[in-house]
Amino acid sequence: MADEPLVKQLSSLRSLLEEVDTRLARAPVAPPGLEELKQSVDTLRTNMWAILSAGHGALAPVRIERLKLSRAIDGIRAISAALASRAGSPLHPEHLVLQLLARELADQIDQLR
Repeated sequence: MADEPLVKQLSSLRSLLEEVDTRLARAPVAPPGLEELKQSVDTLRTNMWAILSAGHGALAPVRIERLKLSRAIDGIRAISAALASRAGSPLHPEHLVLQLLARELADQIDQLR
């Protein structure tokens, strides 16, 4: 698949995703690997959205990066709002992972300033 033209790959991928979607709708339970596929599809969708929104040209990579950052900021704001309304509810393990990543990211940004 890596050697075929991108247009053909996109068409093949679209057909494959439609087939997987149909099979998942009939599956009695979520099959192993579905979460990993979801993450890959989410990343691909975000990247495609950014590319389509940014257009082409020399500044496109900068616009793509800024669009991705804006989406991340929106997600973080949503998480922050959800945390503010939890009032005593237990945290999920992912909250702690996010906390560690946020600290690492803050340190990386500080180093680049």
